Amino acid sequence: MKFYPFFKLPLLCVAALITASCSDNGDEPNSPLSEKESALQAVNERFVDATVVPVYSSLADKSIALQNAMEQLRNYPTDARVAEACTLWKESRQYWEWSEAFLFGAASKYYIDPHIDTWPLDVTALNRLLNSKDMMDDIENVVGNLNYGLVGYHAIEYIIFRNGSNRPATNISTDELRYAVAVAKDLALSCCRLEAAWAGIDNVTAAKRTIIEDAEMEPDPNVGAELGIGVRAGSTWKSITLGTDQIIEGCKDIVDEVGNSKIGKPHTGEDESYIESPHAYNSIQDFIDNIESVRYAYFGGFRASSAHANSVSAYIRSVDPAADEAVIKAIDACVAAINAMPRPFVKNYKAAEVSAAMNACEALSEALTAAQKTLYK
Repeated sequence: MKFYPFFKLPLLCVAALITASCSDNGDEPNSPLSEKESALQAVNERFVDATVVPVYSSLADKSIALQNAMEQLRNYPTDARVAEACTLWKESRQYWEWSEAFLFGAASKYYIDPHIDTWPLDVTALNRLLNSKDMMDDIENVVGNLNYGLVGYHAIEYIIFRNGSNRPATNISTDELRYAVAVAKDLALSCCRLEAAWAGIDNVTAAKRTIIEDAEMEPDPNVGAELGIGVRAGSTWKSITLGTDQIIEGCKDIVDEVGNSKIGKPHTGEDESYIESPHAYNSIQDFIDNIESVRYAYFGGFRASSAHANSVSAYIRSVDPAADEAVIKAIDACVAAINAMPRPFVKNYKAAEVSAAMNACEALSEALTAAQKTLYK
């Protein structure tokens, strides 16, 4: 076996999902559901069916289209094909960012989040890879085992974008295109696995099943059924209430990441290289889409602009209307504050408006925490 210095180190442990004990609301397997449990089970089921699965289904579709566009670009490199690939990158990227309120489950269990969305790109290692004949001759077979800083969205971004613009086709080398195609294929596989894990592999298209099965990477029985059922032997979530709690916790996690890491690290000087999507100048759109993912999870539907009857928002409102109103207002304020930051973020991360966006993220996190507590009233 060849030794490739670009491989990631073996994982020493498997990240655990929620293992909390049953809540004190009396949830027990096979016992009759209380009125509260019935309401929250409907919330959980709708979250899976109307938010998670539609986002991941579209994400898989767009990632496959991006792979096809990259293959066309490799075979016939023209500026028009670069433009098509750049458009599909942004479209696929948006669906991914819309999914970040629910990175728990498959995205965490299978390490898909770090695998496809680690930044900054390791440009030094990438140049070594591109100059390695052994690696490039075997790139399709080894790409899935490369360090996280060499694969995923930001690897493709670096190949097809520069300074917020599409790269001229003549500036992209043959080896760069071979590498980007391999990365795009690996990305499509990861996105198909996400859909299959939540929807169940029998509920995805035959083409997606083929992609997964050919790679021998079938996910375990679907996460979506676990969250919808809530209570059963071996379930990740030990009660229906804890399933709903996880929905809110996922929202808080991405809000905190946007405010403290994605925006905060470069702004405070903690890490000025920690800038998401810098070559496409897509950072602020990424941040906005992350907060919109919170809206969709909270309102119980992909692209929802108001709360569904079986949503986290509707349940919180039934218990504490003020807490629900505070979350909704904080979501709107957070999107507005992020949108007010000067573009591109990579050149303006020290601007005064950035502090306001960080504060808005903190306020949204606090509102979600207050809403989360109402689940146990």
